[in-house]
Amino acid sequence: MDKVTNKEAVSVMVDLGIIEGKPDGSFAPTEGVDRATMAKLITYVLMGDVDASIFEGTTTDLTDIDTNRAEGYIKYCYANGIISGDGQGHFFPTQGVTVVQAAKMLLVALGYDADASGYQSSSLWSVNIMKDAQTAGLLDGVDGTATDTLTRDGAAQMIFNALFANTVTTEFQYDMGVQYLSKYVDDGTTLGYQTYGLIEVTATVTGISSGNATLSNVVPSAAASLVNEKLAGTPDMIGTSVVAYVKGTLNADGTVKSVSSLYSTSLSAGDTDVLGTSTNGATIANLTTKTNANYISTIDEDATYFVNGVVAVFGAGDDEYDDTADLSSKEIVRGSVVEFIDTDADGDADIVKITKKTVDEVTGDVRTRTSDDVLQVLVPGVITSWTDADEVSGYEGLADGDMVLKVEIGGVTYLEKCDTVEGVVTSKNSTGSVTVDGSNYYPSGLSGKTYSNYDDVDYVNTWIFYLDNGANIVAAEQVTAEDSDNYAVILETAWVSTGGVSATSYAEALLLHTDGTSEIVTLDELDGNTIVANTATPGDDETKLETVAVGAFYTYSANSDGTYDLESVTDTATVSGTITSGVAKFSEGTALGNSNTVFLVNNDGTYTVYTGISNLPSSITLTSGTAVQKTGGIASYVYMNVSDVSDSSDLNLVYVTSTSYSTRYDSSTKTTYYVYDVIIDGEETTIEAARNDIFSATGLYDCKLDDGVVVKTGTSLVDTATNISTASGGVLVLAEKLNGEDTFIYGSDVVVYIFEDDAVTVGDASDLAATDTDAYTEEVAVVLVSNTTNNQVSAVYIIRADV
Repeated sequence: MDKVTNKEAVSVMVDLGIIEGKPDGSFAPTEGVDRATMAKLITYVLMGDVDASIFEGTTTDLTDIDTNRAEGYIKYCYANGIISGDGQGHFFPTQGVTVVQAAKMLLVALGYDADASGYQSSSLWSVNIMKDAQTAGLLDGVDGTATDTLTRDGAAQMIFNALFANTVTTEFQYDMGVQYLSKYVDDGTTLGYQTYGLIEVTATVTGISSGNATLSNVVPSAAASLVNEKLAGTPDMIGTSVVAYVKGTLNADGTVKSVSSLYSTSLSAGDTDVLGTSTNGATIANLTTKTNANYISTIDEDATYFVNGVVAVFGAGDDEYDDTADLSSKEIVRGSVVEFIDTDADGDADIVKITKKTVDEVTGDVRTRTSDDVLQVLVPGVITSWTDADEVSGYEGLADGDMVLKVEIGGVTYLEKCDTVEGVVTSKNSTGSVTVDGSNYYPSGLSGKTYSNYDDVDYVNTWIFYLDNGANIVAAEQVTAEDSDNYAVILETAWVSTGGVSATSYAEALLLHTDGTSEIVTLDELDGNTIVANTATPGDDETKLETVAVGAFYTYSANSDGTYDLESVTDTATVSGTITSGVAKFSEGTALGNSNTVFLVNNDGTYTVYTGISNLPSSITLTSGTAVQKTGGIASYVYMNVSDVSDSSDLNLVYVTSTSYSTRYDSSTKTTYYVYDVIIDGEETTIEAARNDIFSATGLYDCKLDDGVVVKTGTSLVDTATNISTASGGVLVLAEKLNGEDTFIYGSDVVVYIFEDDAVTVGDASDLAATDTDAYTEEVAVVLVSNTTNNQVSAVYIIRADV
């Protein structure tokens, strides 16, 4: 059955005895079905398991079926107009039956009239058949064209569809004595019910008992005793909708009157629609609030909640939850997988599955043994005692050092090797997230071996980050060990002389380290030469203290006696002028900064360290500065003496919802401010401007604010492109060029703002899609990631207008 595409259809056909497997136990799903076999199958559909011999007395004009094993079934179908020969006495029983031929047979079995519907005498017979078969649902899930030979797998699906299609009665009318087809009247019952009393049962798997599935929400409820804990189930079924089939009778209104026996020997997957999945730690309240960015859907009042395969019970008991808020606080962390599942197609979740795994590290080679003919497994650090192998899934292929996610569901422990991302970190922030290759990764909240070395993660070395199912970090491991020079800036130097019996003299310096701390040290050598007083005459291998330049970078090393040796840094550049947050270049000088650059800012004796050019204050005016340059002219460290620091914040884009404004008068500065309604980062707010003419129209502007006041803005709306051509696989293609480019890259952390009717919806990568040009047009603007070299965007703004 592993290669069977239509597993449910085949299972039902086998359970009803309509289809059998091959003598070797296989089903051979891709083998073709011949015309004789199809006649037999349709006879079984109409009459159940009946012996062909009862039809042997039926007379036909077919001359090529006498020796065929299905002779009786062919005669039955021929006599009932289900099949026809070629008009010359031939049926060709051993030829493969085509999709259109099988469809015609089943349509007639359902009550359609072959002659009246143009299945036989019309030149469009094939078109007529395929059209009615499509309408009746016979072709759902069936591959192949009309003239293709029907496979055994396809036959099972087509017959399955026929069993659940309603039979029809032909209604004729007459025009001037000529009979014509008026319509087909739906009989209100299915072919499967008429022949087998076949009734579908749906249920939700809520547990596993002795290998069989425990079921709830059984519909019809009368079938509960027939199906509950009677059919095999696996732990991964828990929380999903399943289907079984029973024999029963219906009332006149179509409701179930009674059930008598179970046809199914296995459960099939039901209509389980996963409405959405969350792994970022959002609570159930957030996931069900339409105005929340994490919204998935509402939840049915009688929904069932699962935590690692166990039904969550609400109450006051020790193992119960007070409410969904209590459930969220105890079970939902960043890394928990929360699924909203709809099993009744009403758009609301009736199942909420929470899977909360733990994190472990494999600490040795996986071992197996056989004990009393039972295979057992031991996974050091993860499964620490010998356990039957059928109770552990996913241990194959694990190796020493692997990080794994572990969860036990229904008595089976599931192991999953963590996905990884590798690279150099370009930024870190207060939330604990790191940026690698333009994507943000947050610390996981899963327990076990947790991500505890965040502070050790640097901007120089390559790191491997191990991820949970939501791409959150569970562990980090340094891959490379780059040489890290000890850089420091010389702030002051002095020659110190002491008196007394043990009089001595030595060079002293105040060092500013790259972490912003300062230290007074005793100097011994500079570039391998002993440092002497400025008043001394240097000998060979000696140099005066004055050659140690204040404000310059040096590398240093500590000697065993506590003194320090300095080495000059030659690859430096002088910087001056101004530097603006997020802008890589100084206004004067050739050095460039990036997200790894460490800035040491001396503002009147107060030293502040900023890592990354985007983390600098909005604007800094330098009196002097020195940059240590690395490959490509990028500054690794910059020391700056500054005269002015402006800490206004640079907004990406501001959406002005109206050019109307109110005013506010500041009496202390005697200034009138004009207050505009805007949307910033998806939030409705206001900003102020000193002029009333800076926003000429509603739309997007690139603004810089200082304490909520516009200090700089573009003179017109930002550039946009009309419509999105495609958006998939992390590639956004615009229908026209935007600033010379039409292709952009986005990650899972991209923020998408959709403006419509002056309201905004905040979304993510899943909200990027090709523009439905029949419904609306879209003006698109993008915000590029700082220093991107591949057009990677951090945000996409879409202004949508109806056509």
